[in-house]
Amino acid sequence: MIEIENISKKFGTKTALENINVTLNKGEIVALLGENGAGKSTLMRILCGFLRPDMGNVRIDGFEVTESRLEALKKIGYVPEISTLYGDMIVYDFLNWLANVWRVDDGKKNILNAARQMEILEVLSSRIDTLSKGFKKRVEIAGAILHQPDFLILDEPTDGLDPNQKFDIRQFLRQYAHDKTVFISTHVLEDAAIARRIVMLAEGKVVRDCSLDEFQQISKNRDLNEAFRLVCNESRKNL
Repeated sequence: MIEIENISKKFGTKTALENINVTLNKGEIVALLGENGAGKSTLMRILCGFLRPDMGNVRIDGFEVTESRLEALKKIGYVPEISTLYGDMIVYDFLNWLANVWRVDDGKKNILNAARQMEILEVLSSRIDTLSKGFKKRVEIAGAILHQPDFLILDEPTDGLDPNQKFDIRQFLRQYAHDKTVFISTHVLEDAAIARRIVMLAEGKVVRDCSLDEFQQISKNRDLNEAFRLVCNESRKNL
């Protein structure tokens, strides 16, 4: 599991996160929701070791990210909101480079397996900058799963994709979560609908940590968009 304990983070005088406590368990999809500036991307970056918290700990299968960084990060795959692809590289070469970074035992086998999972076999010999946005997202996810991490963390996984591409990504995430953990940060509430749990932030604090069903019940019509708006309005009054 991933254990997020008492995480706080400031940027100057701005409090980005305050006393965050969340546990992510095996075999579940958890959606992280919140308005712009709520602290979602900051929390994602702390989970993945890109930022250090001012207070608190993150443990990934018992390894603390700050103290046992390499052991902890071997357990996760991360796809940030802003692309980390190198446009002038061939897709296969990019994935092979990542396989070497992860020290994957059988790089070619893992590349082909990830390519099949993400349905990118047809573009393995293409330059990345010639690909559509949908294929680029698939390449990013393929890179994140080369070492078959126990925890897959994605920031805005379907942003900018067409309806068919979004459907395919969601189907993949459902399958991956059968024996792994998927944690997604999203503004697209249709993405949140595939989750088992909803964690919602407002002004750097957790204002909801509940099942998808419980979150939907906040709205009389069980509408996720309306539930989101109601929680946001309530949080503005209380925080």
